[in-house]
Amino acid sequence: MSEGANQTDKTLIHIGGVGIGRELVLTAAREYLAAQGGRFGYPAYDAFEAGGGPGRISDGDFLAPALLNAPVNIKAFYSLESIRLQLEGWLKKVPVDARLVDAGSDGLALLGELFSVLDAKPRLPHARGSVLAKVMHRKRPAFVPLYDRYVDFCYRGSENAPISVDRGRTWQQFAPLLGQAMINDLQRERDFLAEVVALAQGPVITPLRALDILAWQAGRTSSPKPGLWTKSLASGEAAGDSEASDPFVDEVDEDDEAH
Repeated sequence: MSEGANQTDKTLIHIGGVGIGRELVLTAAREYLAAQGGRFGYPAYDAFEAGGGPGRISDGDFLAPALLNAPVNIKAFYSLESIRLQLEGWLKKVPVDARLVDAGSDGLALLGELFSVLDAKPRLPHARGSVLAKVMHRKRPAFVPLYDRYVDFCYRGSENAPISVDRGRTWQQFAPLLGQAMINDLQRERDFLAEVVALAQGPVITPLRALDILAWQAGRTSSPKPGLWTKSLASGEAAGDSEASDPFVDEVDEDDEAH
């Protein structure tokens, strides 16, 4: 039985389908949130003053993902700029203090609506899910989950992942599934996540941000080379390492030291 399936082991926490030692991940979170040495995205990403505020998206907001090592090149910037009004319209529907953990079906549908901009035909050049999530999480930090290849491994790529791999699935369909899986973790690991939140001396982080920190650690220590886990662990078909082959896996590797 894998660690992710061993739900009775109290020395583990479970992030999606991955089980990881509590002490290991708490130590990693403590190092990440210590804000020393300039190695990690906290507090730079969380404290970044882009000037947009909670209801408006500034040009600076589009560049914030770089502080979590999600590159925003010129094509990505123009793609994001082209949907600015759509994103700001979405913000009007979601209260600033909305929490994913409280979301019912309507809230999850709103999450799907946000990510549906990535389903546009033709596709927006270089507009990846990881980048959009890292723009919008700062606007609704308790509601919009962060997302990258390590989070994806925990929730979609690991042996006991709660979300199956379906490359015909749209972003609008995928985001609510991811949201519900994260809600399950936010509820089950509530006390441990509170410990992680308390480690942040400023700026304050939400349990959802804490969950991302844990998922990043769990995914990068448990997965094979990022992006190369199989399309279906049952079928053994190999996944590609580009958005063309799998739109939910980042097209570039992310630096382990800079998340």
